[in-house]
Amino acid sequence: MGKKNKKNSPSAMISTAVFCTVLGGISMWLTLGDRPTVSETEKRELEVRPELTADSYFSGEFASQLDKYYTDTVPMRDELVNAASHIENARGISVSPKFYGNVAEIAPEEPDDDDDTVYLPDVTETQTETEAVTEELPAETEPVITEAPAVTELPETTTEAVTETTPPEEEEFTGNINDFLNNGILVNGIEMYGEEAGIMLFGGNKKEGLRYASVINGYKEALGDDINVYNMLVPTSAEFYLPKKYSKYSASQKDAIDYIYENLDDSIITIDAYSELAQHTDEYIYFRTDHHWTGRGAYYAYTAFCKTAGIDFPDLSEYEERSKDGFVGSLYSYTGDPILKNHPETFYYYIPPAQFSAQAYRYNDLASLGPTAVFHEYASGGNMYGMFLGGDNMHVKITSDSGTGRKLAIFKESYGNAIAPYFVNGFDEIYVIDIRYFGVNAVDYIKAAGVTDVLFVDNIFAANTGTLITSLEAKKS
Repeated sequence: MGKKNKKNSPSAMISTAVFCTVLGGISMWLTLGDRPTVSETEKRELEVRPELTADSYFSGEFASQLDKYYTDTVPMRDELVNAASHIENARGISVSPKFYGNVAEIAPEEPDDDDDTVYLPDVTETQTETEAVTEELPAETEPVITEAPAVTELPETTTEAVTETTPPEEEEFTGNINDFLNNGILVNGIEMYGEEAGIMLFGGNKKEGLRYASVINGYKEALGDDINVYNMLVPTSAEFYLPKKYSKYSASQKDAIDYIYENLDDSIITIDAYSELAQHTDEYIYFRTDHHWTGRGAYYAYTAFCKTAGIDFPDLSEYEERSKDGFVGSLYSYTGDPILKNHPETFYYYIPPAQFSAQAYRYNDLASLGPTAVFHEYASGGNMYGMFLGGDNMHVKITSDSGTGRKLAIFKESYGNAIAPYFVNGFDEIYVIDIRYFGVNAVDYIKAAGVTDVLFVDNIFAANTGTLITSLEAKKS
């Protein structure tokens, strides 16, 4: 008897038909399925389908852009990326450590003072062999800077309340990761307070640091001797919690802070937040899943300011501690790493023992938006850092009953949001200004408001980032 042809057996034919049907269905789904326009995981817009023109077709540009479009906008993209990451971890094949972004080893020696090179290779270079990157992070986009109009008088306030039924748009979580990312993110193998954590690695940029110092010097010169100018540079979690075995991937933030302070004019008062934070690293001073400091960390930096400025401050035990559970922040948003998602943290915030109120203004024209909250307690989920002032999207004036007669202007990026409320215990008025979005001349504004003290507070990443420095320059003159 002849052997049966297994290739033509009913079971083989059925298997082939099923396989072809599934493969065809997947192909049709990938081709015709709804394609996303935004990645919620990475907080960025995805590639846009290119327009076909004769020039783009014959130059090959259309084919190249179309390939990027189909690759970047796979249907259910975020869900598939997260599922793949979960499967890898469940199978025990995840890479430890896991790097996201253009991570480079930092040279042990710093460049000469006259050398304009950064502490790390250019971010366009190829990634290191130790990386486990599945998604390309978005490119940095420069803000549109227009000439800042002069301020002759401050806008009138209004009693019309700002509605809080819908949280305001929060720049921090719709912005670009490269505003603060200069050597990638490290996850897996990192612990903070006994729990899994992620860390943004610091590369630094000596040229931009010197430029930052020069701009702050320019503000002091423009403001004159009658206004106190302070500068507070804040280290991030990488400085205190990065294991030594990974230290080659992150430059010294202490050295970068010292370098800027050394280049500031002697008339500018520097605040040593670094030493104060270093004394409390066993406390919950930085988030594990987010690149910001916590309310507790901001408090300790505030005490460093008060000690330097000669201002009394309440003990933290005098504040009302409140909390919200389930916070998973920006480091998860940027990486989608399940390690961070599976280790949420508690978000603590502290209500000062003082009477205070706040007014909100639009940045571009300083039109009054009416009363607003200092603590936006509706904030939830990945946007919980918006608890502080509601995010970066408003200019806020806080009024308190301190009775000191002093007025403080705070120029900051998002790190300043968490520290600003503490100053109600030392200043009658606090003007909280994110210079990246401010629409008027900052020097004129300070003088018109009768400000007595000006504080520039920035995390060291921001002080080494061109976008922030460009904004400072544009609003000074």
